[in-house]
Amino acid sequence: MSRPTLPPAAFFWLFGLTVAWGSGWPIMKYAVGELPIYTFRWITAWGGGVCVLLLAVLQGQSLALPRSEWRAAALAAMFNVTGWFYFTAVALTLLPAGRSAVLAYTMPLWSILAARMMVGDPITRDKAAGLLLGMAAIALLIGEDVARFGSAPIGVLAILGAAASWGVGTVIQKREWRTPLLTLAGWQLMIGGMPMVVMAAIWERDPFAALTPAGAASLLYVILVACLFGYWAWFSIVNLAPTAIASIAVLPVPLVGIVASALMLDEKVGWTELGALALITASLATVMPLPRPWRR
Repeated sequence: MSRPTLPPAAFFWLFGLTVAWGSGWPIMKYAVGELPIYTFRWITAWGGGVCVLLLAVLQGQSLALPRSEWRAAALAAMFNVTGWFYFTAVALTLLPAGRSAVLAYTMPLWSILAARMMVGDPITRDKAAGLLLGMAAIALLIGEDVARFGSAPIGVLAILGAAASWGVGTVIQKREWRTPLLTLAGWQLMIGGMPMVVMAAIWERDPFAALTPAGAASLLYVILVACLFGYWAWFSIVNLAPTAIASIAVLPVPLVGIVASALMLDEKVGWTELGALALITASLATVMPLPRPWRR
């Protein structure tokens, strides 16, 4: 069987997406060190949402979200945006950015479990193998902490909560939408950011007191690169190639996250992180819809 080919432009978007999402982890950790969690997340959600909606307009898409889709869009946003944004921010205050990136990309595994519980999707042999590999990676990463403290640290639970939230949101998202995808993504960012605005107003006072120019630049990077460019690149890839092939872009993101965190934040990368990374990559390649020649 011949290996599937991609148009040249797809390679640009694949590379850009991998770098944008992978490098975002250490930069987010830096930003959340200077901003309270709720403020950081509502700014990134609403800033990203406005930018994505503007991009949709520039591409000639309608910004209308039909009334019949508001409820489903809001429910998906609570998991894909609110849950994911909140729990990743909490985890980044407690865990190394590279380790967070590896654990966060267990999200396809959680979507398999969510699909089984919510809509009765069967767990095939490939999915079961992917789940086992993913669970092995989690056990490897938290093993030392469990041995030392007797229970998994809050940071690990937070990042796994983020992955599980994304997994549930993925199941909710799987339906026929009349709304164009970029428009839908922009509105979900806006809707999902609303609870963060409310919590910031209630709990956080003088949120910008510790913000430095470097922190502001990090915040801008998350909005423009990780969020805006990330969505733009993903939808460009999907338009240029089948979604199955586009899924390849996700595989190296945890690796880029680990390398970027080591370079930017001087985080330690040992055999534990590398072993977990290999297990997660193998797990993703097993459960994601990649063409079989690429999977081999």
